[in-house]
Amino acid sequence: MFGSGNSLRNLCPKVCFPLAVTLSLLAGVRAGNALGQVSATQQAGINANTLDAVIVTIADEPLLLSELQRAVNLASQHQTKLTPNGQLVGGSMSSTDADIIIEQLINQKILGIKTRELGLNLGEDELDSELKSFLQQQNISEDKFAELLRAEGETVESHREEFAKQIETQRFIGRVIRPLVSVTEDQIRGYYLQDREKSQLIKLRSLMIEIPARLSSDELQAKKRNIEAIRRDVDAGRPFVELVKMYSEDKDALKTQGDLPPRQLSSLPDKLQSRLKGKKPPVVVGPIEIGSAVFFFEYLGTELGDQKEYEKLKPQLEARLLDIKFRERLDDYLRGERAKFKINRRDFKISR
Repeated sequence: MFGSGNSLRNLCPKVCFPLAVTLSLLAGVRAGNALGQVSATQQAGINANTLDAVIVTIADEPLLLSELQRAVNLASQHQTKLTPNGQLVGGSMSSTDADIIIEQLINQKILGIKTRELGLNLGEDELDSELKSFLQQQNISEDKFAELLRAEGETVESHREEFAKQIETQRFIGRVIRPLVSVTEDQIRGYYLQDREKSQLIKLRSLMIEIPARLSSDELQAKKRNIEAIRRDVDAGRPFVELVKMYSEDKDALKTQGDLPPRQLSSLPDKLQSRLKGKKPPVVVGPIEIGSAVFFFEYLGTELGDQKEYEKLKPQLEARLLDIKFRERLDDYLRGERAKFKINRRDFKISR
């Protein structure tokens, strides 16, 4: 996701840049390491000479041009640069992509503000412990880490600030958003069926009346009377299994009670597929002429085509569905919070 080569992002894409990755999923753009809150040094540098470097204000929090430039550079894997007058140079990033990154940065600012409101600030000792644990997980030394940061144009101190903000935001998300995310067994099964139509099998019970080619007039009329009687009983709500036992001419009807092996919808006769379309089980459809017989079918429902496959895939499906639900909840939360904040965006147009 972050390119190739022995770089910091390749060693720690999910730990160093978790928030940007999460927000990029919401917006549909690979945002890379979009910068978080403005450091105290940056805020101190905002004066009359650099006021035009403020792109957006969120409440009293500024989003600086330098932050956007860095985010664009990282999101494009150092292929695209953003000039002070809003021109995108190099790479393939579009102005729409850059605008989306601005929205992501605004979201990060809001999450940072909410994190501070809950007092989830990371102390120096905690930060040291988190960084030490991170380096151990990545199996790199502090010297090697500093070298990788320098290769990315970063310093250890600036990265400590960024790392702390990301850990704090993760804590906020864990406290506020994660408790809202859950999935049920039915939702997982439904997701499985939706994702794998080939595994959705139709369960049917059939009642067959044979109509051979060589029937006398009296025999044909008797068949028609039975068909009409079945239709009336179905309309009256009589249990279909009773009608199968009473009328079906299938030689195994008494033994099987008309139950058919589950089969894919696409494998059923076109006439039956058409009659089942839009129907919700349990329901009886018929009469339907198929070949040299007339059928009534009771649509009993669907089942998973391969229970073993479902059980095997269930952990992956659950994780995928939880991720979808998480992004939906985070998106809803940010949308609600954005409505509460006074957000002023300068007339700063980005173009190619």
